[in-house]
Amino acid sequence: MSRILIALFILGISWQVSAATTLSLPTGLTASDREAALGILGFGSSAKLLASPYPLGGYDGVEIGLSSEYIPLADVASLGNKTNSKSDLNYLNLTVGKGLFYNVDVLLQFIPLPQDEAISGYGAQLRWGFYETKFMPAALSLVLHGSAMNFNNVLGAHTTGADLIASVNMKDVSLFFGAGQARSVGTFVGGTGGVTDSGATEATDVASPHTVFGISIKMSNVFVALEVDRYVQSTYAGKLGLRF
Repeated sequence: MSRILIALFILGISWQVSAATTLSLPTGLTASDREAALGILGFGSSAKLLASPYPLGGYDGVEIGLSSEYIPLADVASLGNKTNSKSDLNYLNLTVGKGLFYNVDVLLQFIPLPQDEAISGYGAQLRWGFYETKFMPAALSLVLHGSAMNFNNVLGAHTTGADLIASVNMKDVSLFFGAGQARSVGTFVGGTGGVTDSGATEATDVASPHTVFGISIKMSNVFVALEVDRYVQSTYAGKLGLRF
């Protein structure tokens, strides 16, 4: 079963890379259009948990993973002067995590190259597992996250947030769910080749509640995680990783 899951994930990543998306943002974006676009792209590309939030286990704990992330773009294509693109945005993220102390973990992520030139960026998470029940395998964690993304050189988005995550951690399966709040600050480029209706470079700031649900399946040191995040719309992601 574990080999089947890993093979399916690798096949999915291989298909995704071979069908790389070309991101095309509509031009003529008004203030409300920019808020909508930032809500979809900024929040959609935020740093994701994509693993059991159970602590890595101090200084010896390490996590390495490769995730495949998906953002639906239908609502973006209908903004401003609209585009004819029917594609959604798929990209890969590489994550490296390290256990620290007192059940605190830090994780760094970045979009590896070569990949679709439409998107680049990096992010980080700080996870703190602060409570574990004695009567069942459940725990609570606080997750702080931040990311900086560039979309087609016409939108730069900086997104930060905090979530309270509850997890049920069985021998080989972990379920996690939680909620929090996030903020995204974006800069839309104007002028020649820009996307704003004013022709000037414009700053936009949006906030949104966040909910998340996911599952992590462990096979020895290998794990596969699937996650659904909801901000202004739902985004989907999967991850293949190692914990040791």
